[in-house]
Amino acid sequence: MDQDRITEFIDKSEITSVVNSYFRALDEKNFDAEHFASIFTPQANVTRPNGLSLIGPAEISASHENSFARFEGSQHVLAGHDISLDGGTANVRANLIAMHMWQGSKSDANKPENFFVAGGVVRAVLMQTDGQWRISRINTAVLWRAGGFRDMMQTGALTREAQSANGSQ
Repeated sequence: MDQDRITEFIDKSEITSVVNSYFRALDEKNFDAEHFASIFTPQANVTRPNGLSLIGPAEISASHENSFARFEGSQHVLAGHDISLDGGTANVRANLIAMHMWQGSKSDANKPENFFVAGGVVRAVLMQTDGQWRISRINTAVLWRAGGFRDMMQTGALTREAQSANGSQ
């Protein structure tokens, strides 16, 4: 194996790890701004599934901390990381399935009103700076949802488009 292929393999492994660490932070409710600064570039842009854009690690972590307070727990599972490299820039596409348990559900997934699950596609751009890969831009396109998302509609977390796609108004 030549050195270029080894470097590419290492870069793709590190990129996958950075993307996974973002979703792990959400699941573990690790919203420390310094931790997010190790994952994101200073001017990183996160576009949430509802269309809200957040800029910079501090704003991203604070918004997620506020949003995830309504969940007892969550689990984000990413697979199929497709990574293309162009120098110090990486473009990533990955499949995502995420489950969110509403506060008070006691993690009881036997009742649909206690959770919602969604599937979608994550797209990210990462930049390599000082030998470290960090997320510069990331968004999730939700393709489907199931379970109880009545609470989300009451708090305005679902956009009108998402409500229409789910058959509710």
